[in-house]
Amino acid sequence: MNNIKELLEIHPSEVTQEDNDALIEEIMNAQLIMPIEITTDLNFDDVTVGDTIQFEDGLRFKPLKIANDAGDIFIPLYTDDDEVHGHTSAIDIQTSSLADMIDDNPENINGVVINPFSEYSVEIPMDSFLKLFEKEKD
Repeated sequence: MNNIKELLEIHPSEVTQEDNDALIEEIMNAQLIMPIEITTDLNFDDVTVGDTIQFEDGLRFKPLKIANDAGDIFIPLYTDDDEVHGHTSAIDIQTSSLADMIDDNPENINGVVINPFSEYSVEIPMDSFLKLFEKEKD
């Protein structure tokens, strides 16, 4: 179990400022699982198990998005395989790399949500998520 998941599992009434600071630090340095939709045209007709596939133009994908009850759009991220529910394509991604991707290609996304279908998840508004990584770029 990773530290983000452990920190999220602390009951909200018992969370301290130190827990919040630790959660922010963990998120800034995390590698999480992001479900994706592959947008590269793939033809697997002649592919057999063990074949290596090379993409001339690289593998293109976009993050899957989910909406909360208010209709806000989020990129779901997961701490581990146990949290991923029903997604077939996913990549491991550093949160800092995701922030760079979003910064380079802004979309109509309200934020990210970590472990969205768990008892304790965390929604981070996009501006707050991107601000976490501004210090590193300076």
